Amino acid sequence: MPTLFATKRLLLVQLPGTEVPSGTLDVNFDGHRVWSTPVRWAAGPGIGVAWPRALRPYLRGRTHLSVTSSSTGEEIASGEVKFGGHGRVSVTDARGRWLSVNKWDRLGHTLDSDDSGGVQERLLDNGAALAAQLQEWGYPVYAVGGTLLGALRTGELMPHDDDIDFAWLCEETSMADVSLASYEMERRLTALGHVVVRHSLAHLQVTYFTDDGRTDHYIDIFTGFHTDDGLYNQPFALRGELAKETLVPTSTIEIGGRTLPAPAEPEAWLEFAYGPSWLVPDPSFKFVTPQSTLRLFETHLGVYNRQRVWWEKHYEEIDVRDPSVPSEADAADVDRFLERVPAGAPVTELGCGDGRLTERIAAAGHPVRAYDYSHEGLRIARTALQTRPGLRSRIEYDYLNTNDRHGVITLALDLLDKGEEVWFFAGSMLHDVPQNGRESIYLLLRAVLNDHTCGYFTFYADPHPHRDPQVPETWHLPLSALHEETRRFGLSFHSLGSTKVRTPYGTRAKQTVIMWR
Repeated sequence: MPTLFATKRLLLVQLPGTEVPSGTLDVNFDGHRVWSTPVRWAAGPGIGVAWPRALRPYLRGRTHLSVTSSSTGEEIASGEVKFGGHGRVSVTDARGRWLSVNKWDRLGHTLDSDDSGGVQERLLDNGAALAAQLQEWGYPVYAVGGTLLGALRTGELMPHDDDIDFAWLCEETSMADVSLASYEMERRLTALGHVVVRHSLAHLQVTYFTDDGRTDHYIDIFTGFHTDDGLYNQPFALRGELAKETLVPTSTIEIGGRTLPAPAEPEAWLEFAYGPSWLVPDPSFKFVTPQSTLRLFETHLGVYNRQRVWWEKHYEEIDVRDPSVPSEADAADVDRFLERVPAGAPVTELGCGDGRLTERIAAAGHPVRAYDYSHEGLRIARTALQTRPGLRSRIEYDYLNTNDRHGVITLALDLLDKGEEVWFFAGSMLHDVPQNGRESIYLLLRAVLNDHTCGYFTFYADPHPHRDPQVPETWHLPLSALHEETRRFGLSFHSLGSTKVRTPYGTRAKQTVIMWR
């Protein structure tokens, strides 16, 4: 019999004889799939693999660990293991929903972890309705990705998937014109009441929410197009030979009893994206995109989704905002800001998060327009506001992604159109925004500030000893970098000094500056 051995760092399966599995393996805790990985060989007749980083914090307690074949479901090995600590291992979110490691090496929800039921049905219903609407407008839309894979393999959505993937064939050949076509689609969808999150100039995501404002599911819409060199492009990852006639006119597929549009030759798209072995299940599959293709797409079409998912996951874990917030340090920041703002002056807050500081500004008598790019953060803020009836008329929460220059310019024009003197506040934000996002903020300030107004910003200026590229709260922004960046936009700033504050990532030096045009 195979022998299974696990520590907090390593999973090892010793196999008798010469018969060894191939392909991809599913790793399950108490019957819940938490990870899928290609077979990796240990020394000798066995399989050895290090636990992914995302799983390690959850390896506490006991679990019935089983390893099964992704393609056949056959059990390779199983046994009760203990990682240390008490209780059962629970790789779950705040609501008790099981998570698994996705293709981005992050923990997320998948259809096979939906214990509450109904998500797959809502996803399919909304996918069919969205596709029908796009077709009515004349967009040649077709299922791609895991959606198309599931349809041709089993006629169902794949259990380890978490969304529906659509693409549409744009007739434009230049990326600038493709971008304009994508914005036109976004405007039409938004006008119908859809919540659209832009990932790039060629990638939209339509997000659907539960009655209490939580993210329920989403549908990706990728823009496909042929460039003048005849190659098919489907950002963010695909570029190569794929004839137009294999895509349109579109055909149909059946998934879970619903009819969805598909490429004219679904098999051609699947081989183009996944290779000739696309029919073999591989939940661990990752697109390997040439650096030249990534540079081409990122340079011309941008990447607007950096770290947004981290913040969504962060706020997803919170049901109700801690009543003890804001902290003394955060409250002091707001009070210092309010000392400089005329009574009743409008305030625009960037990166409002859960609204803890927004309410303190509004309580001082200021109307506040507060923005964030985490829908889950905005959910918490809006929920908390319902308990503060005296502030509801003074606060307006809305979505803004500073990585999307178009959205920031739209906000600037809106603020200018109101003809008001606006003051800006952003607490603990600038350090965890990518540079292109900060430059959008500088552009906003340059356009809206006048000789009497300013922006008040706090951020971490000291480098974290264990900076993690995936955790923006460990990033920092040196004052020298801020000076160089703001100077290019005709802005100046004055430092009010720094204070030591405790954070979940250790004690940091929080810098405070006032910025003006």
